[in-house]
Amino acid sequence: MSTGRLLRVRRAAVIAAAFFGLGCAGEVTAHVTPDASTPDTAVSATAEVDATPGTDLGPDASTSCGLPTACAALWEERASARLQTVSTVPTELMAFLTAVPKGGDLHNHLNGAVYAETYLDWAREDGNCVVTGTHSLAFGNKCTTGTLPVPTEGDFYNAIIRAWSMQDFVPGAETGHDHFFATFGKYGLVAGAHRDDSIADVLTRAAEENVVYVETMFNLGKNVGTVAASLWSGSVKVTDLPALYDALIADSGFSAAIDDDVNVVSLAATGYRKVLGCATAAAPPAACDVGVRFIAQVARTGPSDTVFGQLVSAYEMAARSPHIVGANLSSPEDDPSSLTNYALHMAMLDFLYHKYTLTKKSPLHITLHAGELVPKYLPAGFSATGLQHVRDAVEVGHAERIGHGVDVLSDPDPEGLMAAMRERGVLVEVCLSSNIQILEVSGSDHPLGHYLVQDVPVALATDDQGVSRSSMAGEYARGVRDQKLTYRQLKRMARDSLEHAFLPGASLWESVASGRPVAACLPTDTMAVGGPPNATCQPLLNASERARTQWELERRFLDFESKQ
Repeated sequence: MSTGRLLRVRRAAVIAAAFFGLGCAGEVTAHVTPDASTPDTAVSATAEVDATPGTDLGPDASTSCGLPTACAALWEERASARLQTVSTVPTELMAFLTAVPKGGDLHNHLNGAVYAETYLDWAREDGNCVVTGTHSLAFGNKCTTGTLPVPTEGDFYNAIIRAWSMQDFVPGAETGHDHFFATFGKYGLVAGAHRDDSIADVLTRAAEENVVYVETMFNLGKNVGTVAASLWSGSVKVTDLPALYDALIADSGFSAAIDDDVNVVSLAATGYRKVLGCATAAAPPAACDVGVRFIAQVARTGPSDTVFGQLVSAYEMAARSPHIVGANLSSPEDDPSSLTNYALHMAMLDFLYHKYTLTKKSPLHITLHAGELVPKYLPAGFSATGLQHVRDAVEVGHAERIGHGVDVLSDPDPEGLMAAMRERGVLVEVCLSSNIQILEVSGSDHPLGHYLVQDVPVALATDDQGVSRSSMAGEYARGVRDQKLTYRQLKRMARDSLEHAFLPGASLWESVASGRPVAACLPTDTMAVGGPPNATCQPLLNASERARTQWELERRFLDFESKQ
């Protein structure tokens, strides 16, 4: 068995254990059904299906169930019933949810997405060593006192896996919160050396789980960040932002730094395809067909001048490269530095919104970690009272998506805030596994049900799937088991993920909530949404990458539901 295949088998076993109580960290123990008013409306007018399983519904197709819309309702109902049937049978549930078409994974940290076993393989190939006391990788390729070569199996190997992930973690002297965030520094050496391999690995897993599109975050804009740091001394205040910006763009090294930052993005966009062999004469792997864009991950715990420079670079890079589409502030939101500088960071984003977005100088989008907080983990001197991170991210930081949003109910007016998010179309990237592992929030304590009742768009996402020992199918499983999500809710979330992805072009949907496509692509007596497009719909698909990606998701729903 190949190494890659072996790792996928191991990974599947780990995920099954994690989500069905077979001894892995993060076992689901809390179960909750969202409020009874949570919508679960059929989308019979838009689904796509053929009465003959696995057959495309072409313009001359005849079906035993009638028109395409009638067939769509039948097949969707059958898939919904199938999920209910398998929901208590772990192996069948995972098989079903792995095959379910999924839209986009919109909250994916690249350096946390790769499994520890894969990182160990790469570290062994690189000749790295492991510090025996801390299980961290050592610099250099010669093992010295206190280090050992990377093992292939055994107790030391398993100990490294546990140190680099949440595998077998049991809270005690160390919390899940602290263990989770401590993992990244232990394997950072190999992660940094294998960016292209990591992107290829993420997309390979996405293809295996029927994911259409991925937006992955990694550290970008570092060159401009360095220039900004060289221009400023002391702390940065909100009133300093105009002067810092003017000094930065006027600096003689600014243009070259932008070029260098863009080059990093361009190399990543071609490098992973070389790793996958997408240009080979042989049939390329399915991972080559998974859409991918990059989001500039800026550490909110860094020096304020560097943070500002990296954000400026993100806007500048997006104006020059189609591969980078967004920026996000990462690192623990409950870190003292993050809490102290939160208002300053929102002011930076507001300043740059007026410089770049309103003036149409850059198409960059903003998605922000906000509300990944619980009172238990706030440091001394900070209180949950008065923290309005989700609200500030939306109203001041101009966030189009929110990552986590766990503490939304702590807002002074949570219903008003969620109503505003609904009206503005702000999607919440829900990461159930990491919310349990880091914040110990699950079941009825999780705000997902409230978001659904308020009709705020949401999408499940993996966050750091390698560290969490999860996957998109695993997040779907946790949604079914922990949050009692139905098939139609999962389908709506998949659609919403692409509706709110940072893809260019017009949407396929007039309304995702009602399941109604735009007029040009309404289903007809001979065309189901996702089937061969007719002459009216094809021009939209030709002109819009977003609509094409959404149509591909519907094609996969057609194929999947017709086989249930």
